[in-house]
Amino acid sequence: MRVIITGGCGFLGQLLARQILLAERLASHGADGEDVELPVRELLLADVSRPPRLLFPQLEAPPVRVVLGSIADREFCESLFDGAGACSVFHLGAILSGQGEADFDLCLDVNLRGTMHMLEAARRSAAPRPRFVLSSAGATLGAGAPTDFLRRDDAVADHSRAAPHTTYGATKACAELLLQDYSRKGFVDGRGCRLPTVIVRAGAPNSATTSIFSGVVREPLSGQDTTSPLREDVSHAVTGHRTAVSALLLMHQLPVERIDEVLGFDRVVFIPSVAVTLGQLEEALRRVVTPESHERLGKVHYAPDEALSAAVESFPTNVDCSRAIKLGMTMTLDPEQLIRDYCEDFPQALAPGVALRPPAPLAPRAEAWTVALVTGAGSGIGRAVCIRLSESRRWVREGTSGALVLVGRRAAPLRETAAAAAAGVATLCVPADLTDEKQVGRLFAAIGRQFGRVDITFNNAGTNIPPTSFASLGLHDWKKVVDTNLTAAFLVARASFAMMCAQQPHGGRIINNGSVSADRPRPGSAPYTASKHAMTGLTKSISLDGRAHGVACGQIDFGNVESAMTAQMSVGVPQADGSLKVESKMSVHDAAEAVLYMASLPLNANVLNMTVMANDMPFVGRG
Repeated sequence: MRVIITGGCGFLGQLLARQILLAERLASHGADGEDVELPVRELLLADVSRPPRLLFPQLEAPPVRVVLGSIADREFCESLFDGAGACSVFHLGAILSGQGEADFDLCLDVNLRGTMHMLEAARRSAAPRPRFVLSSAGATLGAGAPTDFLRRDDAVADHSRAAPHTTYGATKACAELLLQDYSRKGFVDGRGCRLPTVIVRAGAPNSATTSIFSGVVREPLSGQDTTSPLREDVSHAVTGHRTAVSALLLMHQLPVERIDEVLGFDRVVFIPSVAVTLGQLEEALRRVVTPESHERLGKVHYAPDEALSAAVESFPTNVDCSRAIKLGMTMTLDPEQLIRDYCEDFPQALAPGVALRPPAPLAPRAEAWTVALVTGAGSGIGRAVCIRLSESRRWVREGTSGALVLVGRRAAPLRETAAAAAAGVATLCVPADLTDEKQVGRLFAAIGRQFGRVDITFNNAGTNIPPTSFASLGLHDWKKVVDTNLTAAFLVARASFAMMCAQQPHGGRIINNGSVSADRPRPGSAPYTASKHAMTGLTKSISLDGRAHGVACGQIDFGNVESAMTAQMSVGVPQADGSLKVESKMSVHDAAEAVLYMASLPLNANVLNMTVMANDMPFVGRG
């Protein structure tokens, strides 16, 4: 049989070609329509240009042949099928998002008309119903405009209505519809994969707006600096190059009966992906290479374009891949493993002296660790608590080593906290948006892999807005405060509770950061007060439900602790009588001492609620 890969000289095209050569045979339709396996006699890499050197030596010899031309040319597409009997198509050729937005006409010529030319050429070929695998993209969906039916945090699935926000996405949506109709008519046996951003791509950056998600790994590994046009906390759905290639091959190889059974006429699926930030990829890279290699890595600089960051940030990342999983694709994706896969497949891309750590064992003995998780660990109370816990063994079970899991939105401040911690305690830095349930799940999966348990959780992450009268309070500000202060605390506490119940020895302690504002509100503080008041109820409920499982839960209501959130107190904050007054503050170190005390208690004792405040702050009698 002949196999045609459009975009065959690109990164994924060459990886796919190598796997096909290794397989030697591919599924096809026989003359009677039955599934048969045929040897690959010809493998055509169709592309507009050929790189000076292909990625793999085996692609330089028969049965591989590079054929140059544009799929926007109908006659070129027809020539790819000349003289072929049985054949299959992997249609990867496309103008990517960045170039597509810059050149509307070229994007339509290649992505839309090129797909039409390839489908028509396959339909008119001598092959009995050729298999036609389309590489599509999540860009068929869009979010970001205030009136969009789809919001960034919504779960998206194969059934989500196409609503692209780019010319690239629009042409991919049209290509999917054409593929499905050509399949319904029996002209081709069409199957499609919606690929997220694929990392880590070898070679030069491509024209995709999200290519920096490869760049923050590829360039540092090669010893080169790179500059990101996106903020380090922008989250985006990615997949690995091995996952993408295996998905395309699996879709091709599945019997038509299985495709019809699971997909019906809707023959395009989202393949498995994982949402990561650039900061998380940087942190994962530092964990993959040896500590001695860190100084040999290139640096990542950030010069964010806020408009571009907002656009990428609007892309949905909560992707339901259930139909792909039902077809046999794997859902297990880990940023560290994606980086290791790249290093293993392209060892020549690593700078001299850059070496990988040995892969971590599946799980250390859980009982060998006492593990404390601190959220909001990059600054303020969270950083002070991490440092104080690192200095003491009062909270560490006898015969175990202490370990700190540092969590926050940005990687760099977490690394600074880890560097400030005392020697002798293990640290794991995990950048995460704790309002995202999936990211919380990945956080606890990382804790499970590294340490196998969690013993103490300090639910500390929080935020606030400037004083705002209730009449002027917007829903966005309300959700920002409540989601961070309450929903994130719930998600972390729930995951901690589950792990504490399952581990051996079982049990643990959850410490929630409350506030004196829970029952003594300041003027203009409705969302903050509501979130902290609700935290009190959450603490009591967890404490009650945890009794049967050895899980203790308590809360510290802090008042006027030095932090970025309390900086305004030095110049004046609103009082109940409408005046502004300068208020005294207490040290974060003293706040950390209170957390250490609670963390050090045996599990048969609990402080349900503790107030720790600046001694002469106007609290008693307030409100």
